[in-house]
Amino acid sequence: MKTRNLTDHFGLEVQGVDLAAPISDDQFAEIATAFDTRSLLLFRGQILTPAQQVAFGERWGVLEHHLLTQFTLPAHPEVFVLTNKNEDGKPVGAHKTGWHWHIDNTYMPRASLGSQLYAREIPPEGGDTLFTSLTTAYDRLPDDLKARIENLEAVHSYKYVYANKYPDRPPLTAEQLARVPDRVHPVVRVHPATGRKVLYVSEQIIKQFVGMSVEESQTLLDELNAYATRDDLIYRHRWRVGDLMFWDNRATMHFAQPYDDVNHVRLMHATRVVTDVFTGEAVADEAAA
Repeated sequence: MKTRNLTDHFGLEVQGVDLAAPISDDQFAEIATAFDTRSLLLFRGQILTPAQQVAFGERWGVLEHHLLTQFTLPAHPEVFVLTNKNEDGKPVGAHKTGWHWHIDNTYMPRASLGSQLYAREIPPEGGDTLFTSLTTAYDRLPDDLKARIENLEAVHSYKYVYANKYPDRPPLTAEQLARVPDRVHPVVRVHPATGRKVLYVSEQIIKQFVGMSVEESQTLLDELNAYATRDDLIYRHRWRVGDLMFWDNRATMHFAQPYDDVNHVRLMHATRVVTDVFTGEAVADEAAA
């Protein structure tokens, strides 16, 4: 196994590993250490069936069954489909999902340890994904701003982002809404593996800060996101077919970029590892979560 840094402060390309083949315990431990310390792992040139992608994800823990079940694979409900494809006039996957800065699934009872995104079809241009390090972002905050947010909590709301970002989608069902009541998280968290502080923010999913109005919260949120998304913090990933990217939702934020979705197809398969995100406690039964 060889590695190459994607940026100075986070991200690593892992070379010489076939994710479709069995991975020894020793090699898996090496990959897990790289994931904890570098936050973002890239595996290029992978040829994976959905079952093989699921098997790799399950080495890390229980996989999520996405809230939008109409966009998961029938034989593999752990695989969430992201695409602009249609069949018989109906979308076969979620489209324009994540076209804003966010951390995956902070609104779920158990947030996501990490997300694994596998590229099956890629447009000739556009459709990149931007990533930023929320540990480095915290380190670079001015001391007065660190003090201001040290004990601040934020309301993370799927209903809020769904209404604001996806107004053309069908309303959520009562069953779906029951799975995603608003969640409150500290704005400053500690990464369990590294001990580093994390600026735990998202552009759209945070509705407001506890004790502040939505309007006041937006002003502060804009300021925090501006620090987190400075150009020198960002890694832009240009996808190739066969790329599998695995990012740490405890330490990164990401942003899917637009593309020409009229003339070109983008097809991605996503899996997410469910965990008690800042203790590392595994979830025994994802459906119960």
